[in-house]
Amino acid sequence: MTTPGTSDLQRSDLYGIYNIVQNTLMSYPKELIISVLREEFAKDSYYHYVSDEFGYPKVVDLTDVPLNAGFQDDLTTRIYIGEVFHFNGIFYPSIFVKMTGARSVPVSFNRNKEVVQNEKILVIDGYGNEKEYYIPKYIDLAGAWEGTISIDIATRDIYSRDNLVSILMMMFVDVRFETLRKAGVLIKSGQPVLSGVTETDDRQQDKLYKATITIDVRTEWRRLIPIGSIIERINFCIDFINPSTQLPSPNLQINSYTSILDQIENL
Repeated sequence: MTTPGTSDLQRSDLYGIYNIVQNTLMSYPKELIISVLREEFAKDSYYHYVSDEFGYPKVVDLTDVPLNAGFQDDLTTRIYIGEVFHFNGIFYPSIFVKMTGARSVPVSFNRNKEVVQNEKILVIDGYGNEKEYYIPKYIDLAGAWEGTISIDIATRDIYSRDNLVSILMMMFVDVRFETLRKAGVLIKSGQPVLSGVTETDDRQQDKLYKATITIDVRTEWRRLIPIGSIIERINFCIDFINPSTQLPSPNLQINSYTSILDQIENL
């Protein structure tokens, strides 16, 4: 199963076995943020993001490739966005998205154990009378996760680093805040934090300029445990019809029911 819009694959049967319908702890928010950033930078002409046929950043051998490759075409991506490099090639500027920690945050003392979802059933008898009934369908259990996502930026020059930091901070503060919230990943207080602005020596005797943006996120988990067939009560209703008028006779109606609770108490 693949999460829509991301490459978040669920390969385990345990989700189905234990009726887990939502669990956005680690993989989903990380992949969602990567997907959002790739979508945004695909619109940009300078830091133009291009993906290959497999959905990864299109990183090609740049030997004899024009310096303006990727500006007005899709020959190569001009920025790498992912969790780690997916092969030995290294490309800058780069944005790495990782989740660095999380904890469980209950939404209630009993994890919503008393919440029951009902199913509406429309019953139509032979006379055309309609009645809607609500029967218990699921026990709804829910909780929340709060975690930290780290976004590392690495470039070859100070200008690119500072520019990307400014763009990303604005994305998370406002531009894409509602998009992520509606997708189930809430940036707490809408306040990303910039840190780790450094300058280091690269292995190719060049400088590498880095910065880290940290965002605190809140996501949720949910289980819908099916409830077996339940008969709450049996109703008996007898109407006495006047043969001459074919109308129910007033004050001659018997209406009674027997509930499961009554039967249990009589045992």
